[in-house]
Amino acid sequence: MLKSVAGYLQVLAGEISKGPGKEEYHIAGVKAFFSAPNPKNPSSNTLTIKKEISGEANFQWVAYQVLFTYKEKNSKEASYFIYNVSLNPEGTEKLPSKVFESDSNWSGDNKENPSRELLPGEVKRALPRILKGPDLFPPEVGKTIEYVNVGKEDKGHSYSLQEFKKNFDNDFYIVINPKSSQLKNPFGKTIGKTYPKEQP
Repeated sequence: MLKSVAGYLQVLAGEISKGPGKEEYHIAGVKAFFSAPNPKNPSSNTLTIKKEISGEANFQWVAYQVLFTYKEKNSKEASYFIYNVSLNPEGTEKLPSKVFESDSNWSGDNKENPSRELLPGEVKRALPRILKGPDLFPPEVGKTIEYVNVGKEDKGHSYSLQEFKKNFDNDFYIVINPKSSQLKNPFGKTIGKTYPKEQP
């Protein structure tokens, strides 16, 4: 398990949490976006290519989203929102995060119009066991998390946790991580090579 990759879900998706004013938050789903060659037709194309083969990497994380419903106290209707945070190539949080209105179909129409009703900090405080991390491989929510490839060879293809592990937990996929000299796959397995050290 890649510990450096942050971890949003520590509990089952669908958990209901009471906010500070007894508002209700209900997790509807989670998506992790990444960019990588199509596993059914892998090629030598990489996301970054250097002269030395050990400097090549062909996988990077892109973004993380949590779809949830929010119901104010004394309200009968719940509204859908998405908590969105970009990820650094190795999977760590790339702030700022944002919250925007959505629907049950993950509409991104309001992505550029952050909610004035809910701020990212409020959502994180209301769902402390869920919105911390993120751990991109939460076993408890394996049936609800989706991994979506935005790479051009496999664009829009969605994988369950089990499918993602089957296709990407191997020695072919190497995560881009400019902060580390170790080459690892998306699940944290060391590939056995290191980036070449820069000569002074």
